[in-house]
Amino acid sequence: MKRVKYLLLIVFIFLVTGCSANYDLTLDKDIIDEKLTLIMTKDEFSKNYNTLIADKSVFDSNDVLYDTEIIDNNDNYLVTYSHTYNHDEYFDSLNLNSCFNNIEHHIDNNLESFYLEGFNCLQDSSLRVIVDSKYKIYNSNAHIINGNKNIWDINTSNKDDIAIGFVVDYNKTYFNSNLVASIILVIVLIGLITTLLIRRKRK
Repeated sequence: MKRVKYLLLIVFIFLVTGCSANYDLTLDKDIIDEKLTLIMTKDEFSKNYNTLIADKSVFDSNDVLYDTEIIDNNDNYLVTYSHTYNHDEYFDSLNLNSCFNNIEHHIDNNLESFYLEGFNCLQDSSLRVIVDSKYKIYNSNAHIINGNKNIWDINTSNKDDIAIGFVVDYNKTYFNSNLVASIILVIVLIGLITTLLIRRKRK
């Protein structure tokens, strides 16, 4: 019973707070790292402290699911819940299945496809979903794509129709061509500046 209660912790957070949050998923071949970061005002933190933060008994038991970290930023609190799943565990989690209306997940020949639709865990809050991996992500319908980082913004106006879809190819490591080009450019500039300085000294 305790395990079920705390599996639904993240669902409860969205229903009782009006805070903004980032939901990060970092994908690897064997594991999925999940991290929920909440930006809570002092008032929200105080109101929800006993329910969401003070009772940490679950984090010390064999049923542990989330590690917590609390950072006081003077104006607000940064509260982070994190856990590492294997792929089957993640897609069987009550949090995921309670928040999304439709979940489709397939993996074949190291190609893993994700499709999540209709988010029903928001009240007044907003959620930014960030998916990243050292492996290539493609066929993404993300609102923002920055390199290999895929970002979806969920709010009260689009939560019923939101669709999150993408494919991860664990056969291919992501190659950041822009980063490589930038590094080459910096090396070339350093080389040119060094050459000019050497010529000036000789003169």
